[in-house]
Formats: sequence, C-alpha cells, structure tokens
Amino acid sequence: MSKVRVVTGARTITSPANGGVTVLSASALDILSASDYRKSFLVANQGTSKLYVKLGATATSSSWHFVLPPCGSNDDGTGGTVSVDGYVGVVSVISSTSTGRVSFIEFG
Repeated sequence: MSKVRVVTGARTITSPANGGVTVLSASALDILSASDYRKSFLVANQGTSKLYVKLGATATSSSWHFVLPPCGSNDDGTGGTVSVDGYVGVVSVISSTSTGRVSFIEFG
C-alpha cells in the first residue's frame, strides 16, 4: 500500500523588490498592505536595534504587538523574527533607532 501526501502551499510569495533588507528611517513604515489573500507572513529584524511590529498602521515604541530583538551586527541573521498566520490587515514597523533594518515575506 502506498501513501499519498497532499501538500498545499502559497499561491504567491511577496517580499521587498530587492528580495532583501529594507532600511528604515525614524518613521513608521507599513511593510505590508491589507490583503484578503494573505495566508501568513514573517518579519525578521536585520538591524542592531529593537524592531517594533504592529498588526495595523503606524507602529510606535508605545503602540506595537511584537518587539523583535536586534542582531549582533547588521544582517548576521541573529535578530528576532515573528511569523503570523491568518492576519490580513496592514503590518507596520518602526525601529528604536533611525538605522533599523527589516526583512519580510508574505505568503498568499
């Protein structure tokens, strides 16, 4: 008897145009627009300062849902990550400094 495994996955994958890191300023940035087609997304801190992530617009250091710890050095892969399933609204981020770095990917 053979077993059949059905694998379902994302129909689309969305990430920054450069496929890598987005450098942040001192202002909040909406990294993902609302999308009814989103199944999940992942945000990773690639900078050396804390990253505040909000499920909604205009993240601030006092209005956020997740705080991601920093990397030891830029882009070393040791920063915090968060993965969220089923949320289809706007996602915004802000760094605790004006030189934050973030990478993100959306699965739909």
